[in-house]
Amino acid sequence: MRIDIDHRTTYKYEQPLRYGLQELRLSPRDTQRQKVLQWKIDAPGIDRALEFFDAWGNKVHLVSQKEETGDSTIAVTGVVETTETDGIVGNLRGENSSRIFIRFTPLTEPSDEISDIAESLRGRHRDQIALYHALMETLHKEVKFDTSSTQSDTTAAEAMKNRHGVCQDFSHIFISVSRLLGQPARYVTGYLAMEETGEIAEAHHAWVEAEVAGLGWVGFDPANGVSPDERYVRLACGLDATTAAPIRGVRRGYGNETLEVSVSVNQSDSQ
Repeated sequence: MRIDIDHRTTYKYEQPLRYGLQELRLSPRDTQRQKVLQWKIDAPGIDRALEFFDAWGNKVHLVSQKEETGDSTIAVTGVVETTETDGIVGNLRGENSSRIFIRFTPLTEPSDEISDIAESLRGRHRDQIALYHALMETLHKEVKFDTSSTQSDTTAAEAMKNRHGVCQDFSHIFISVSRLLGQPARYVTGYLAMEETGEIAEAHHAWVEAEVAGLGWVGFDPANGVSPDERYVRLACGLDATTAAPIRGVRRGYGNETLEVSVSVNQSDSQ
């Protein structure tokens, strides 16, 4: 499947921005299940950006804005060809040891309720694949998808306590349980081409990759209870939503900032 993506993020400031520095994790990599055919990032300072690969294997553009300016927009357009692999991503070139994804972060620190889920699953499944699918099934029973119940800084423990959350929260809880069981798991950001199939996620989406012996990294979407198929485009990964965020930065200036995001993800007409 060929997927067209148009992702625009606009920052509006009450007062002109005096200085800004941003990390852009907006460059998808080729994997077993996707090939990037076209990709362009248009952002203030992108022509002089510093490019590097971070500790998680993501390509990063470090852009700076030194001139005083008003509103700014980061626009991404591209075409990605995807293949059905039952969620298998494999191992990407240049990655560090998977054991780094055992470490808890403030967003994935387990609670007693999360620990109870881990203990209910420990040693009861024939293999890792069965374990992860059982975990997704458990989360679907215990947590309700709700776009009004959590914020970007909501932790796995808080979402589990409230039994409500969005794709970020489902992913953080999944990761927390996996790490308690000694299984490396990482947070993934990307895009989902929506069809009339009843998914509850938005076009800009988040899911999980967990390590499976003999296969490498395999994707799991706990918000929808499935493994990512050819409608998914993988963008970046990290320990949690913060480290995998497509855009992170700091600014210098006065007044409040508002954010507008629009994402269009569609199957391409040209196959």
